[in-house]
Amino acid sequence: MTDDHLGWAEISRHLQRMRVTTGLFLATVPAAIAVAFLVPYRGSSVASPLTVTLTAAAASLWIGFAANRDAGNRLEKIRRAFAVHGDETRLLRDHWLVYLAVLVRLEMMVVCGLIVSLWGMGPGIGVWLLILGALMMGLTWPTARKTQLLLGRARALRGDV
Repeated sequence: MTDDHLGWAEISRHLQRMRVTTGLFLATVPAAIAVAFLVPYRGSSVASPLTVTLTAAAASLWIGFAANRDAGNRLEKIRRAFAVHGDETRLLRDHWLVYLAVLVRLEMMVVCGLIVSLWGMGPGIGVWLLILGALMMGLTWPTARKTQLLLGRARALRGDV
């Protein structure tokens, strides 16, 4: 390991920041579930509850499942940028920003669940979109293995292996 490689302490701080960020986003899900069940049903004067539900569900699924593809594209860009600049601290910061973008997209699934709960077919259906958003956030949970894999692949692009 050369001097320009990050130590375990820096990687641990990176993982802690990412996990705190994930925890904050996950904390919105129980709050959204409470809102879904406690706030009175609003109804919609623009579209039927079924239309609102199907539209929100389609948007939620598209947003959620496209997040993975988008994250892959963004990670590839930061790996290529690292091949030029070689700053591992910047790579981890950029990784956190990509992860933040993914979490914001998954949070939109939570918003769609609230829309279904308040203006669509009600919380009995909307809560499933909320749970799906939470599960997808949980699947993105930051691990040391994922971070080491990112660093390894980025270093390989530079020839720093």
